[in-house]
Order: sequence, then C-alpha cells, then structure tokens
Amino acid sequence: MLEISVRFAPGFPDDARAGLRAEGDVLPEYGQVWIWDMAYAQTLHALAGSEAARSLREDLELWGINMSSKVFQPMDHIRAKGHLNLRQGFALDDTLASESVLAYRITGAAGELPKVEIEAAADLDPQARAAAVLALGQFFIEQNDLFAKELPLHVLAFRKFYGDVAPESDPSSVEDAPMFAIQKALEYFNSVAGAARH
Repeated sequence: MLEISVRFAPGFPDDARAGLRAEGDVLPEYGQVWIWDMAYAQTLHALAGSEAARSLREDLELWGINMSSKVFQPMDHIRAKGHLNLRQGFALDDTLASESVLAYRITGAAGELPKVEIEAAADLDPQARAAAVLALGQFFIEQNDLFAKELPLHVLAFRKFYGDVAPESDPSSVEDAPMFAIQKALEYFNSVAGAARH
C-alpha cells in the first residue's frame, strides 16, 4: 500500500510549484512506470475534451519526442541540460505547506499489477488535476534514472494509442492505454537488445 499526496503553491497556476509526500511501500522502477501510466490514463479520461487535457498531452508529447532521442546519453548530461523537466517553469518544492488536494492510492497483492485510485475534491480545478500527473512523473524522475529513460517511450505509446486505437474519452482507454504503453516499451527494448547482440 502506498499513498502519494499532491499539494500546490497557493498561487497556482501562476506559481507553478507542487509538493508530494509518499507514505508506504517503496516501488521498483516498473511499478513507478505502471502507476504513472494508470494515473495519466485516468486523468486524461476524466478531463477528456478539456483545455487542461490538451495542454497536458501537448507538453508531455513534446517532452517525450525531445527526450526519446536522449535516452542513451549519460544521465548527468541529460539532467544538466534540463531535459528531465516535464513542463517548463513547473517545479517540485517539498517545503510547500499548503493542504493536499489530490491523492494517488496504490494497492495490490504480490504478483499483481498495482491498482491506482485517484482521490480529489469534486471541484478540483482541471489544471491542478492535470498538473498532479506532471508532479507525479517529476517525483519519480527525481527518484529513479530508469524511470526517466523509460517514460518518454510510454508517453509516445499513449500518443499512438489515442491516435490509432481509442480516444481518451473512451472508457476502455483507462485500462487499455497503459497496457498498450507497456507492450510498446517492451517491444522497443527487445528490439534494441536484439540489435545490440548482432
């Protein structure tokens, strides 16, 4: 069981800072990726058709395109160049004392993929709901270099899913898009590993 709570600066969105607090189990990299994928799919479905969803997708897809060409560069170089920032001007700040506005609750039995529930106030601003996904991704990037290198592949797989398979407004996308992203990332890594052996 893990709970990750998100809070924002009082002046959000003009003051684009978020704070996260995690309580519970520590996740391996593949668990972090799955949780982020589920949070992204659920958020895009909840915000389907909104400006907040469009902006979130646009920012992440642009980042994914730019970052995908850099995944084999040294992490220190990637970090120093600022390539790990998911949205320009957006930052994590653990000193924020504001109230939590959204929580990701992660549950699941051993050997199963975790389940993600998002708890937020019904009147939570769509921009804040979308920014919580950015904050979660940034939080995992800062914890784990492997997550940072895998996330662009997942973002681009989501882009393909929403373009070719089903839109984010389709209820099936909540579960199908994350599975599609994992499948595409595995195919990519297997093809790279196969090419490296030859």
